[in-house]
Amino acid sequence: NKVKAIRHYLGLSMAEFAKRLGISVGTVCIIEQGGRDVSDYVRAKLARLEMELDEDFYLFMEKFTQKPPY
Repeated sequence: NKVKAIRHYLGLSMAEFAKRLGISVGTVCIIEQGGRDVSDYVRAKLARLEMELDEDFYLFMEKFTQKPPY
């Protein structure tokens, strides 16, 4: 989940991330669990955030999204 990867890469709690995006903690939680589609509003906020990330984020995300070997 890219949203969760961005939050972890930035080292933010759900509350901090929600505040930065201007949404509720519950919304962040539901999005991260895959229970809700990302609205255009949140998608735009995430795109702006992603533009600020360095290229190391994509290496982080690749490792973050890999399934454990067991």
